[in-house]
Amino acid sequence: MTFVKVTSLGKLLLPQAQPSTVPCRTVTKFSLRTAKRKSVKTVLKRFYRLHWGIWIHTRAGRHRHLWKKRAKRKKRLRTHVFCNATQSRLLDKMVTMFWRRPKYYPDDIYNPYHKREEFYFTHRKPKPLPGHYPDY
Repeated sequence: MTFVKVTSLGKLLLPQAQPSTVPCRTVTKFSLRTAKRKSVKTVLKRFYRLHWGIWIHTRAGRHRHLWKKRAKRKKRLRTHVFCNATQSRLLDKMVTMFWRRPKYYPDDIYNPYHKREEFYFTHRKPKPLPGHYPDY
């Protein structure tokens, strides 16, 4: 039963709407059946992990109300965004080791982005000596 308050000015004050479900994305550390850690399914659905450890995702609202968005904004919404280091660490904790390992797919559209040779901590190949750059 909900009660409606009437103020001194004669206006009705309706009770505030409560959300029917509260979002909860906590990690299951021990499942009941196998006693293993479980991945959070919403992370796997919304994000993608590149081989060098960063997570990417698409922009919010990319499918909503496209009829009222300009062409430039729709083009910007089709792009992907990097998560920062704190978010990537949190997402790494929310998935199991299986999803943290590199995955190799045929015709992977993210293949050019899996390597990051220009950054010191993520480069794999040794840097060429000065003056000895390969011809491409």
